[in-house]
Amino acid sequence: MKKKIITIGTSLLLVGTIGAVLANNKAKIDKAAKPVKETVVVPVKITTVKDDSFDASFHLNGTTAPMREVKVASEVEGKLVALYIKNGDIVRAGQVIATLDASVFSVQLSSIQTSIEKAELDMERYTRLISMGGASTMQLESVALQHKSLLAEKKDVMQKMAHMQIRAPFGGKIENVKVELGSYVAKGTVLSDLLDISSLKINVYLSEQEAFALKPGHPAQIKSAVLSGPVNGKIATISDKADATGKFLAEVKYDNSGKESLKAGMLTDVSFAVGATTSGLSIPMSALVGTANQGKVYVVKGNQVELRNIRIGITTTDKVQVLEGLQAGEQVVMSGQLNLENGSTISINK
Repeated sequence: MKKKIITIGTSLLLVGTIGAVLANNKAKIDKAAKPVKETVVVPVKITTVKDDSFDASFHLNGTTAPMREVKVASEVEGKLVALYIKNGDIVRAGQVIATLDASVFSVQLSSIQTSIEKAELDMERYTRLISMGGASTMQLESVALQHKSLLAEKKDVMQKMAHMQIRAPFGGKIENVKVELGSYVAKGTVLSDLLDISSLKINVYLSEQEAFALKPGHPAQIKSAVLSGPVNGKIATISDKADATGKFLAEVKYDNSGKESLKAGMLTDVSFAVGATTSGLSIPMSALVGTANQGKVYVVKGNQVELRNIRIGITTTDKVQVLEGLQAGEQVVMSGQLNLENGSTISINK
């Protein structure tokens, strides 16, 4: 009887131990299946949206380019028998810069001229014969058509001969001469580049607000490291269509014939004055997320942030005018945005 009681007790103890182990394992499995998500707190610095004033003038970077630039090419084929230019030469409009061999056209023109003279004699002869009844009007008409065709052929050859002398389309500077004397050039072969830098154009890209604040003829100030001071230019054109980034191309013209001149391809700073200062909501440039065309900011909501779209007006090197999306007194993140997403928990650094 005593052994039986011991056996039963041992069995109950074993069952209890197994049950406890199974229950402990189940708790571990449940915990692994449903892990407790740890809240990541991102330290940030914030600032308050405020009313501010903005200088309506603004500065943009642009690169100088020739007002006129072409590749001088041959309109006919032939051997280059004369080349009158080299890199750096200044040429005037209409100046002959190269000559192709026109001997083949000279022979062709002589043959055509002989045929024209014969046709004219035939026309005179048939006219006399018709008056005497010795020829028909059809014969005269045939010769007249032949004469007309020969005149057209002569005109074509003479035009080709005229193209054997290659002329500068406008005055400017020769760059990148690509051919050698004696070489054979095909139709369309580029001989050189021709640049007119007596006037320069500077392409700048305007925001929507800037494009509507300016118009052709508006003055501009141009600054460059090689100039002793600012020089004056003016807007020549403003595009009516924005590019893929929402910017409008404006072309600023600058008279480059003065004592201080610029070269093509130089970086410049172009400033525009568009009237008195204006007021509006202001945030630091550092608070801006995204692009000027699609601005976003992180707005503080308690201990979390909300990513919000805003519409931007005037921008300077240190602040941004907010036209839509924020109210005065709201707080936005100005440092630490790299680790944020919409709804992130934050701690505010003083």
